[in-house]
Amino acid sequence: MEKLARRGTASVVGAGFSAVFGVLLVVVVTNGFSPTVAGTLFAATSTFLILESVALLGTDTGLVRVLPGHLATGRAADVRRTLVIAAVPVVALSVGAAAGLHALAPTLAPYLVGPEAPTLMSEMLRALALVLPIAALHDLVLAGTRGMGSMRPTVIVENIGRLGFQALAVLVAFLFGADALLLALAWSLPYLAGLVASYIWLRRLVAARVPRDDDSRSWGVLVREFWSYTAPRAVARVTQTALKRSDIVLVAALASPAEAALYTAATRFVVLGQLFVQSVQQALSPQLSTLFTRGETRAANSVFQAATLWSMLVAWPLYLVLATWAPILMGVFGEGYGVASDVVLILALTMLLATACGPVDSVLLMAGHSWLSLVNSTITLAVNVGLNLILIPLQGIRGAAIAWSVAIVVRNLLPLVQVHRHLAMWPLTTTSGRVGIGAVVCFGGPGVLGALLALPLWLETFLLFLGVLLYATFVWAKRGALGLDAFHATIRRRSMPRAGAAPAKA
Repeated sequence: MEKLARRGTASVVGAGFSAVFGVLLVVVVTNGFSPTVAGTLFAATSTFLILESVALLGTDTGLVRVLPGHLATGRAADVRRTLVIAAVPVVALSVGAAAGLHALAPTLAPYLVGPEAPTLMSEMLRALALVLPIAALHDLVLAGTRGMGSMRPTVIVENIGRLGFQALAVLVAFLFGADALLLALAWSLPYLAGLVASYIWLRRLVAARVPRDDDSRSWGVLVREFWSYTAPRAVARVTQTALKRSDIVLVAALASPAEAALYTAATRFVVLGQLFVQSVQQALSPQLSTLFTRGETRAANSVFQAATLWSMLVAWPLYLVLATWAPILMGVFGEGYGVASDVVLILALTMLLATACGPVDSVLLMAGHSWLSLVNSTITLAVNVGLNLILIPLQGIRGAAIAWSVAIVVRNLLPLVQVHRHLAMWPLTTTSGRVGIGAVVCFGGPGVLGALLALPLWLETFLLFLGVLLYATFVWAKRGALGLDAFHATIRRRSMPRAGAAPAKA
C-alpha cells in the first residue's frame, strides 16, 4: 500500500500539471484562433494520436507488464534485449506511417474536415507527420522507465516538461501570429525534447539495475515471450486511442471544424478527472504485474480496491462540480462556448460510474488477459463509432457526447464482469460507498439546490464552500479507513534522515 501511495503521489502530482497545461493549451487555441482553425487543429492532432497509437504497437503496456516480471524473477539480464525487441518494430512502422501520412494528407484532408478547411488540414497533417516517429519512441521510452519501476520520468519529462513546453509553444505561436503550419509544429515539436530527456533517464535506470554480463535468454525466446502478450495490445491500444479521439475527428467530418472546437473544449474538463485516474493506473500497473507474477492475488485485490477508493476520493468531487457548474466553466474558452455545457454534464455524470469501476482494465491486462482487453476495446469502439455516425448528424456535439457516454459504460462494465469472474476481484468496498455518498451530498447538493430553487450565484458558491469543508472534515476523520496513512508513512519516510547521514546544521 505504501509503495502504491509513493508511486501514486508522484503520478497524481504529474496529472495535476498535465491537467493544467492541457486546459491552458485549449484555452489559448480557442481564444486565440478562429473556431475553424481551432477545430481543424484538434481534428488533426486527434488523427496524429490515433496513428501514433498504431505505430506504438501496444509496446507501452507490454513493457510495463514484462519488465517488472524480469526484475522480480531474477531475469534483469533480459531487460536490454526486451527493450530492443520492443523498439525496432515501432521505429519501422512509425517511419512508414509518417511517410504515408505526409504523402496522403491532401487526399485525406477533405474527408476529415469536409469542404470547409481541406488545405488547412493538409498543411497541419504534413507538419505532424514529421514528428510521428519521435512521438512513438517518446511514449515507448517513457513506458520503459515505468517498467523499470520509476514514475519520475513520466511526471517530470511528460506531464510537466513536454506538456508545459507544448502549451508555452502554442502560446508563443499565437503571440507571433503563426500560420497553420507553425501552429501544428508548435504543438508537436516538444516531443523531440521529451524523447531526449526520457532516453537519458532510461539509460541511467537500466545501467543501475541491469548487469552488463550477457547472461540473457536467446532473442527468439524473448521475442515470443514479449510479443505473445503485446500483439493483442497493438490492436487494443489503437481501439482505446480511437475511442478517446475518433469522436473529435467524426464531429469535424460530419458537422464542422467549428463544432469540433466546441466539443474538444467541453471534453477537456472531463479529461481532468481521467488524467487523475490514469495517473493512479500508471502507478498501479507495475505493482500489479509484480504481484500477479508472484501469485499474490489477494494482495493485488487489496491494491486494486485502494486505487479505486483513492480515485473516487478525488475524481467524484471534480466530476460533480463539473456537472453542476458547466455553463460557467465553459466561459473560459471564449464567447459562444457555453452552448457545449450539455456535453460536460453528460460525460461528467458518466465518469462517476467509470471511476467507481476502478482501473479495471489494468487489472485485466496485468493478469495476462490481453486478449479479453482487445475484445472489450473492439466492441467499445464499434459502439462508439456506430452511435456517432447515427447521432452526430441528428444532434451534433450532444449526440457525440451520448455516444461516448454509452461507450464508456460498455468499456468499464465488460472488464468489471471479467475480472470478477476470472480473478474473483472487485473494486468497491463499504468505505468507497461512503465516499461516493459524501461526495454527492457535498459537491452535487449545492448545484442541485441552486437549480431547483433558482439560488443566486453567491449563495450557491457559499453552499459549495461549505460542502468542501464538510468533505474535508469527513476525509480527515476517516483517514485511517481510507488508507491515507500510507501517504503519511511515505512522506514521513522521505523526511527521515538516511542511516549514517550527518544531521542537518541548525
